[in-house]
Parts: sequence; structure tokens; C-alpha cells
Amino acid sequence: MENGLSMGDQFLAIVNRIIEENLTDENFSVEDLAQHAGLSRSMLHRKLIKLSGKSATDLIMEKRLTRAKELLDNDAGTVSEIAYKVGFNSVSYFHRVFKKRFGVPPGDIKKDAAAGLYRQPDEKSQEIQIPKKSNLLRLRMPALITLLVIIIAGIGIYFYISGEKKTQEKSIAILPFDNLSPDEENRYFADGIVEDLLFRISQIEELKVISRTSSEMFRDKGNKTVPEIAKILGVQYILEGSIQRRADNIRISIQLIDAHKDDRIFSKQYYRNINEVFKIQGEVANQIASELSLVLTDKQLNKLTQSNTENLKAFEYYQLGRFHSSKLSNEGYSKGIEYYEKAIEEDPNYALAYAGIATIYLYNPDWGNIMTMTEGEKKGIEFARKALELDPDLAEAHTALGHLYILKWNWERAEKELIMAIKQNPSYSTAHFFYAMLLMYTNRPDKAREQIDKAIELDPLSFHIRHKSSEFYYHQGKFREALEENRVSLELIKDHWSARSLAFLIFYRLGMEEEAVEAEKLSGGLCDCYDSAQVDSAYAKEGLVGLVWLRIKKKPADDATKAIWYAMAGEYDIAIDLLEKAYSEGKLKMSEPYNITFRELHDNPRFIAIYKNMGLQPYYPWIK
Repeated sequence: MENGLSMGDQFLAIVNRIIEENLTDENFSVEDLAQHAGLSRSMLHRKLIKLSGKSATDLIMEKRLTRAKELLDNDAGTVSEIAYKVGFNSVSYFHRVFKKRFGVPPGDIKKDAAAGLYRQPDEKSQEIQIPKKSNLLRLRMPALITLLVIIIAGIGIYFYISGEKKTQEKSIAILPFDNLSPDEENRYFADGIVEDLLFRISQIEELKVISRTSSEMFRDKGNKTVPEIAKILGVQYILEGSIQRRADNIRISIQLIDAHKDDRIFSKQYYRNINEVFKIQGEVANQIASELSLVLTDKQLNKLTQSNTENLKAFEYYQLGRFHSSKLSNEGYSKGIEYYEKAIEEDPNYALAYAGIATIYLYNPDWGNIMTMTEGEKKGIEFARKALELDPDLAEAHTALGHLYILKWNWERAEKELIMAIKQNPSYSTAHFFYAMLLMYTNRPDKAREQIDKAIELDPLSFHIRHKSSEFYYHQGKFREALEENRVSLELIKDHWSARSLAFLIFYRLGMEEEAVEAEKLSGGLCDCYDSAQVDSAYAKEGLVGLVWLRIKKKPADDATKAIWYAMAGEYDIAIDLLEKAYSEGKLKMSEPYNITFRELHDNPRFIAIYKNMGLQPYYPWIK
């Protein structure tokens, strides 16, 4: 020990000195403190928690507020001037955190200091005074009951708030960044920045990161406040920002908000050359981890700071590929592949670009005139394996392969790939989505529900996830739950043909005849297969089963889908014939084993033989 101080005390003294020397720098961050202290961010965090019980963020804030109070006590400037002197670039935020720390707003301290009247708030005076027992007994009964109700309500509110915080405190959503550039095409670049940030921070296992699909819904926030958006998305923290790009320069402004408290945790602006954009991304990701007091492993820290590419042009092409492929159309898929290939030309080691192509081929292998299913699978495998060769931990590539093995009924290999994807990126909702499908197909409906619920948690506004969740409920015979989930799906995409078709099936099972008729009118109209008058006529002649026959006669469908309708109409021999035909042609859907419509066929040897050949056994989740 030197000067009677232990090594720990000496370290804290050094940290405090560094903070004090940088108080006026509004951009001084935990990362800067770690660099000055000669430690990694995670090591600094662990050491400070052990020695002081406080995080680096808490220490910096404490120093700034303490110094601000000293300046106010000495009447050393206006409140605004003092706020900037201690590193607050927002006076309103300074007001909030100062009052929270000292119990009074900074303006009151300044007034009292000028008059020589200021005194530290008396902590005892702020305590809740509980009446002494003798006084309590003198209270009238109504007053006593009121007091007890207040106490019980307070306890209830405390546990409600504590429970809510516990479930959401390590969760974040990144809203679309505002494009402040005059060129509208820079929107793709701004979206790419958000996508890259999401990719980086989703590597942190203890942080729940909401998918871009759901965050995208708030590109135009309208009248919704940040706390309202956070409540819808089920998160505590919101990151929002803006990007302005001019020639070779870029300005990125961000702010991290604790939505539960409606407090800004930090804000920062970056003025850099465009070529430093990847370095900025690493800094922002590190800042988020630090402010949320996340202790990172060395591997996670590397993931935050490493870029998928250092080639700016490749990065831009990749984002254009994502934009077009997300349209979920043949034209969009073709344009997506075109831009992904351009990204690879710019950077042959860009693993995400290979995974992007693999995703298109493997998720959409049957494009009619574009290519055959076999060609799609072959190309998908090729690109997915190339992506994993470049980055063995890439969740997107593992998920693409997992989906391929589901299509090929290789359940064991599919499960291995999907588990690996979830391990590498627990916040990747698509991996949970496909794993839920596999679990449902392989007779594990309870575990399937866990995974689909996790996918919903990570991407609550995804139509496809909500729709699949509704299907799961339907095939388990949970028709009321299926109905509610399908309503959510239709709120997201009002006239999606599959959701409208499912609505008819749900109403059919619930015996809600009027609703079923109206649903089938909408379903038939979407495909221009039949009109309302034809639906009314079919229903008048044969009831709801008449609508099933109308589908059989008028709606174009593959053999497996027609097998479902024939089974609903009681024509089980025809249904089996169609299933066998679909199987022999390699077109049988992997979802058929758990379809509730085939419950009347569970003892049929021909039915059982089909699914044995798929490596499955027919099962009956509706019985549970």
C-alpha cells in the first residue's frame, strides 16, 4: 500500500480523477474511461462493481451531479451554464436527474444559494411517518381501513413494477433512424446502420433485442410516445437516432432512452468520414452494452467490434439486397440475389451476403419458371456452407440449413442446425420460428409453443410468426386462441389470403356459421375464385360443408391442400389418394402430420405408411 491506501482504493482514486478531468466533455463515455484506465470495458465494470458497488455509468453521473451542486452552491453561473460545464448537453435532462438525486430542482438550489438559505434536504423529513401504535389505535375504523388499503396497494404496486422491470430490464428496440440527407436513397444506408447495430448487439446473450420487422412499424411514430412504443414492443430501452450524409462525411446522432422512466440515458453525435462508419457502429454497440451494465465475454466483445465487411460499397449492396428480398415476391427475390452477388463481388469474404442468397433459395425454392425446387436447394446449400466457412457462428446460415433439412424431412440435422443458430444469436426470431415448426411436426407441441412464443416476444408485430402461432392453436383444437391470434395477424396484414382462409376454418370448427360465411366471401374474393352470391348459394344448399365443396370446385390448390378439403367433406378415400400422389411427386407438405383435419385417418394404414416414410408418426395434439 502507498499513502495508507489499498490497491483497490488507489484504483478508485485514479478512476475518480479521470472522471473529474473529463467532466466538461459531454461525449466522455464509459469506453473512454476504460481506455484511460487501461482496461477493457467488461473488466472495468467488474472491478468497479466489486470495489464500489457502482457501475462506471453511475460513477460518472454521480461525479457530474456532485460537481454541479458545488457550482450551484457557489452561484458559479446559470443553471444552463453549469449543466454544460459538467457535461450535460440537455438542460431538461439535467433538471430531471438532478432533482432525482437531490430531491430539489437545480434552480431552487441556486435561488437558496444566492440568498444564503440553501441547506441539504433532511433525509428524515422525507421518510414516511408511520403512526405510533397508541396513535394508530385511536384512528377510527374507516380511517384505519383506508390506511391499510393504501399500504396494501402500495405493496401491490411495488411488486407489479418490480416484476415488470424484471421481465423487461434487459431488452431493447432500435427504431428506424431518420434520414436527414437530401437524397432519399440514403434511407437504405440509414436502414443498414440500424440493421448492423441490431446484428452486433443481438450477440449479447443476456439482452433481448427486438427484430427490425417489428421496430419498422414505428418508422413514422405519429402521436405515439417512446414509452408507448416500448410497451407495445415489450422492452425497457429504446435507441433512436438520425443520419445525415454529405459527400464523404457522415453525422450520426443517437440517444438511448429508458422508456420505463422516460429518461434519456445518454446521447451522442459522431462527425466522421464515411469510411469510419463501421468503427462508429462498434463504438455505439459498446456504448449500449456499457450503459446497460452488461458484462461481456471476450467473444461477445469481439462480436460487437468486428464488422461483417470493411467495404462500404459491399455494405450498401447488401442492404439493397435485404430491401428487395423482403418484398417476398419473385421479382424481389431476383433483385435481392442480384444485389447480394454485387456485394460478394466487392467483398468475396462477406459471409452475410452468402447467407442472404442461401436464405432466398432455401426459403423459397419453388419459383415456377425461375428454377426448380432441386436447383434451389442445391444453390441454397452451396451458399449457406460458404457463409459458414467464412463465419462458423453465423446464425442466419445455420437457420437456412435448418430450414432446408426440415424440407427434406431430415429432422435430426434440422434440429442440430436450429439449436446452433439460437445458441449463436438468441435474439434471432427466425431461428425460433423454424425451430417451433420442427417441434410441432415432430410431436412436441408444448415445446413448439414455447419457441413460437419466444419468436413473438422478439418480433411481436411479425405477420408470419403470428399466423403460424394461430395455425398451431388451430391444429391443437384450441380454436378460441387460434381466433384471437388470427385477428392479430389480420390487423397486421388486413387481406392476407392465408389468414382469411384460416379464419373460415376456425369459424367452421367453432360452429359460428354467419362469421364463417362472411370469412369465405372475403377468402374467395381475394383469389377471385367466386363471389358473395356463389358463397350464399352454396351455403343455402348444403350449409357450411357446401362452402368446402365450393373450395374444392373453384379454388386452385395443390394436392395436399385439396386432401384437407376432401377430408373436411368426409371423402377420406379421395383425401388419401391425393396425399399419396403428393408424396410420390415429392410435394407433400411437412406440416400435414399435425393437421387436425386428418384426425379421422389416424388408424388408416395408408395414412400411417406415408408418415412413416417421412420419418414421422401421425400424432394427435388435439387429444391433449
